[in-house]
Amino acid sequence: MGPQMHAPARPQRARRSLLRRLYTSNPFYVISADLVFIGLRMSFDTSGRTFETGAFMIALLGYTLLLATTACVLMRLGEVWDDVRTILLLVVAMFLAISVTFDETLARNPRLGVLFYVGGLSFAVAVSEGMLRGVRLRLPAGFRVPYYLILAVFFLYPVALTPLLADADDPRLQWMLFGFSTAAAVAFASLIPAIRRGPEYVADNGSPWRYPLYPWVLFGLLALAVCGRAYYLCISLHFVDRSYNVGNSDNIFGPYFLVPFLLVLDVLVLEAGLVSRNGKTQRAAIFALPGIVALAAIGGRPDPIYRGFLAMFEQGMHGTPVDLALVGAMAFCGYAARRRVPLALGGLTASLFALAVADPGAWASGRLEAVRPIPLLAASALEFVLAWRRRESLRALIGAAGLIAVVAIGLDRAGWGSFVQGVVVFHLVIASFMAIGVLFDDDELARHLRQVGGLGLGLACIVASWSDPAAFARFHAPAGWIALYPFVVVVVLVVYGVLTRDRLYPAVGMAGLASWIGGAGWRTYIELRRSIVGLDWISWGLAFFFAAAAISLRKSGVLDRRRRSATIKDVDPTWTRLD
Repeated sequence: MGPQMHAPARPQRARRSLLRRLYTSNPFYVISADLVFIGLRMSFDTSGRTFETGAFMIALLGYTLLLATTACVLMRLGEVWDDVRTILLLVVAMFLAISVTFDETLARNPRLGVLFYVGGLSFAVAVSEGMLRGVRLRLPAGFRVPYYLILAVFFLYPVALTPLLADADDPRLQWMLFGFSTAAAVAFASLIPAIRRGPEYVADNGSPWRYPLYPWVLFGLLALAVCGRAYYLCISLHFVDRSYNVGNSDNIFGPYFLVPFLLVLDVLVLEAGLVSRNGKTQRAAIFALPGIVALAAIGGRPDPIYRGFLAMFEQGMHGTPVDLALVGAMAFCGYAARRRVPLALGGLTASLFALAVADPGAWASGRLEAVRPIPLLAASALEFVLAWRRRESLRALIGAAGLIAVVAIGLDRAGWGSFVQGVVVFHLVIASFMAIGVLFDDDELARHLRQVGGLGLGLACIVASWSDPAAFARFHAPAGWIALYPFVVVVVLVVYGVLTRDRLYPAVGMAGLASWIGGAGWRTYIELRRSIVGLDWISWGLAFFFAAAAISLRKSGVLDRRRRSATIKDVDPTWTRLD
């Protein structure tokens, strides 16, 4: 009986929970705004007919006024802040909807379109001021002025395109379409002074909303709208006379259009982290850079319209979108480094290295010409400076790798063969290991690199000692240099070991010397074989003779007596042999 009595209560509780959530969040304002906008858009023609376009404009303004009035009434009656917040954001969304609705009107009837856009901006400013006063909400000038600047970009930027709309192939029109996100970035950059004033700037705002939700939810909505508008602008105001002959995907927009805007947003995040002294926010701003750069590398399409503007962009900007995104990232990191942000200099180095290899088309050749030496050299120099100041051997190693790559690029472009390139690069690597081992001798990594350098140089000495100098003739290497190389290496190893007091290097040097002597003796033996036919027999005979003599000495006990004498002398140093 128990389970049967309580079973109907579960669906009832679920229904009550759902109703409670709907009551608390009250999403019906959002649903209402969506349905009304869709219904109005379906009911009226905005292609330029004066009556229908004007009626649509009046209907949009009327519904927006209804929302704004509702917010003010709710505040007067009961201060329902949750619902008021939703309505305020919906009103701003309606402003944005008005700003994108009359693109076709602007293209078909420029005078009417300009009138609607200018009137729409005036309406948005007036309603915004009325709402702020009606709900007694304080938005300081540092945020209010940027808010109106952003609205002005939405409403007035299409107006600036009006003289260019007649010719879709006009490069000025295409550059202006690209420039929308840059104009929005300038408007958003005006928020920096307000951010630097900190949370106290909006502490007493007349509402229970706290920083950063207020006012950054508003500007987050505007930022999302900028991204959408940048794309839609390239569809609605480009090829307006050929809209039915151009495919839906045939437009000049690429994700790289948003890079300037996103970089400015990243600056705002960085400034917020600096003001709040929040290291996580500062690091998040640095870590966002790879995503912004990656955005410039994706989204390519084969359609000729997109490719045409991309070619124009690369020719006009003297670089690919990825190149310019990396330059922007470098500027960002330089600014962050000036503000002493952690990881900023590392980000600058990474951007320089990425710029050095940012040309994917050149890699198809499979040669080092794909790498740009100047950014690589700059990154290496920066790493060397940081390594010396911070006493970090890892940075010195990274800088050395970049410098060696620059040398390899120079050898490749000068036409030197792979053998010469390999030899030079190998010795530069060994030299860098040895230099880092000396300059950073208090670092564990540097000590390991020094050991690897010594072993590598010793291995090279052994290989050269047992190699035939004539084998290097096809590489145009002088035979005398090859023969002298092991001796030079031995000298370097011994001198380096003495100066650094590293016993590994003299030991490796002695091993190299023995190898050199052995190799020279073997080559001499090979030469003598050509003159003395029975040299192999004589050599084996002498070898057996020495073996026999050693056995005889062992049998005579001479070796045992010497061993016993040495043992007694170690025990009693005063002992003197009498026999």
